[in-house]
Amino acid sequence: MVDTIIRSIGPGLARELGQPVIVDNRPGGGAQIAASAIKQSPADGYTVFAGEMGALAINPTLYKNISYNPATDFEPVAALLKAPLVLYGNPAGKIRSEQTLRSALAGSTDVNYASMGPGTGPHILGHLLSRNNPRARLTHIPYKGAPAATMAVLSNEVDINFDAVPTVLNLYRASKVVPLGIAADKRSPFFPDVPTMAELGQPGVVMDIWVGVEVKRGTPPAVVAKLANAFNKAMDDPGVLSKFTELGYDRFHMSREDFGQFIKTEIDRYRPIIIESGASVE
Repeated sequence: MVDTIIRSIGPGLARELGQPVIVDNRPGGGAQIAASAIKQSPADGYTVFAGEMGALAINPTLYKNISYNPATDFEPVAALLKAPLVLYGNPAGKIRSEQTLRSALAGSTDVNYASMGPGTGPHILGHLLSRNNPRARLTHIPYKGAPAATMAVLSNEVDINFDAVPTVLNLYRASKVVPLGIAADKRSPFFPDVPTMAELGQPGVVMDIWVGVEVKRGTPPAVVAKLANAFNKAMDDPGVLSKFTELGYDRFHMSREDFGQFIKTEIDRYRPIIIESGASVE
């Protein structure tokens, strides 16, 4: 997701900044390898950290010995895109309609839910479902990454999963999944007939996957401002933005100051839920 977004706005960034933009993927350690590279680089704005909500809001609590703090080690630059998560099941599976979902949450049957790993968004939302429905017999089945979790639902290895609108929309258009509930405050225009989780009697089961950009703390304010302007202009290019909105993303736009506060709020929001779920990574 992050790689696709940055590569798509890369040409626009290069035009705005007047120099080439190189995308350097540093996978591993739940984004810690990439974040550590930013911490070790000069605070000059030439090395930028693009991360999603897991790296910027969940990791500080999930990892016991995390190598970075997104709220104190980095400066916010720009918020880019977001998309709400959607609960979905297999059309031929146990949980394939609002009625079967409501019945299962009332405790009528055992239900397995997938995630892309402990402490990830789908796990957090599944934990909230368990908290909201003490009679439900929900079991968390973690997988190594989103593709494996998706395949588990498609093969009926597990019953339900949460994923972002763009992923679920693509699967739904191929008649491979049935969307059951939107983890947002309002219904999605891509799934107008699908109720929100609150409409299903599940308050608080709300989550967006979002992507933003930061630089090392101490980067000169003028440089940060120039980067913010470049990222926002590149993201707002009509040709670029329309491609993402057609896929199911929403533009995620706020001031640098508000984005910094948003990151802190998200960290505080998820911390007690992650601790309560028992998820932890060394």
